[in-house]
Amino acid sequence: MSVTIRSLRGVGRLAFDGLGGLTSVVEQMHETIARRPAPWSRSSADPRATHAHGPIAVAVYAAIRGVEAVLGEGLDRSLAVLGDAPGAPRRADVPTAAVAALNGVCGDYLEDTGNPLAIPMTFTTPGHELEPTPDALARTLSGASARIVLLVHGLGLSEHCWRRRGRPWLGERLRDERGFTPVYLRYNTGRHVSTNGRELAEALERLVAAWPMPVSSLVLVGHSMGGLVIRSACRYGEQEGRAWLDRLTHAVYLGTPHHGSPLEKGGHLLDRLLRISPYSAPLALGRSAGIRDLRHGDLLDEDWQGREAGRPAPDSRPPVPLAVGVEHCFAAATIGQRPSDLRGRLLGDLLVRAGSAVGTRVAGSETAPVRSERRRIFHSMNHFDLLDHPAVQRQVVEWLDSAPPRGGAVR
Repeated sequence: MSVTIRSLRGVGRLAFDGLGGLTSVVEQMHETIARRPAPWSRSSADPRATHAHGPIAVAVYAAIRGVEAVLGEGLDRSLAVLGDAPGAPRRADVPTAAVAALNGVCGDYLEDTGNPLAIPMTFTTPGHELEPTPDALARTLSGASARIVLLVHGLGLSEHCWRRRGRPWLGERLRDERGFTPVYLRYNTGRHVSTNGRELAEALERLVAAWPMPVSSLVLVGHSMGGLVIRSACRYGEQEGRAWLDRLTHAVYLGTPHHGSPLEKGGHLLDRLLRISPYSAPLALGRSAGIRDLRHGDLLDEDWQGREAGRPAPDSRPPVPLAVGVEHCFAAATIGQRPSDLRGRLLGDLLVRAGSAVGTRVAGSETAPVRSERRRIFHSMNHFDLLDHPAVQRQVVEWLDSAPPRGGAVR
């Protein structure tokens, strides 16, 4: 990430927002302890203790917040006056791993507060951002083919996650061996999956329309949350009649939690436990909208609208069928060395269980079953090995050799 005045303003805003939040947490805990008896006490609180959080304490905390607000505003205005040097980028060309992770943790808050650290949805190549206009794509993608593969990263990552340990990118392999032009999606993973899915459906329409030549085939590959974003985009694309769906031949899901992630289910449980006691409730600071969506694998706005964050709720979502006329391919990883390995069955790839990743109960599979050869479980691998392991890449290449089922069936 380029260190610009814009990025420094983002860091400064977030730092002072964090100080303000910490002050509020301390005040809430102070008030609870002062006004309530100890949990193990049989008697009511000493009446004198109720004055421990009286008008003076309220005024002190208000003054602290006021000072923090003045200092934060002063820093922000000072940096704004300085401005970036002429020709400096308006936003980071490449988010660092820390900024990408920060967007996963609180990206919805960054966007809601207008923080410059919020990552906008962008199509990229390894070296450039892509503006989806005919002239810009013609200049940037001089050797583009009629076949596009879009790779969508997961929670807290960026497009550079596809290259690890010096191995070739999956996009590079698909380019060299199958003639695809790889494009990567960069987006704010802290937003709701449905928000990103709807925006991706619209962005793909512009990208395909502006491509330097008529697009003959479009392939979508998503890792982890990226697979949910793809399914969401397909659903909204169907509802909105997007033309790019007519070019979509394959959708590949790598470690996607179609039925939810046990890690987020555990996070939801911890949040509920903290809220039980008024002494620990201030510590339940919550999780980003994107993380909460991983509890059940939410895809649409109605999956989360009207549902209060942190409240227990059963999985009562309506089923979302797979896009028709498309080859859907599912890859899962497990740390187990063989199918009978109990450790692998319980822990999956350490983030997602194999049954969730291969989508055994995905809507549409009952009436038009996904063929067994379109589901693959890789043993002795973790969640992130799916990004670059040669065996996974080889399987994706083989899947893309198959002809798409254009007759309307899900296969």
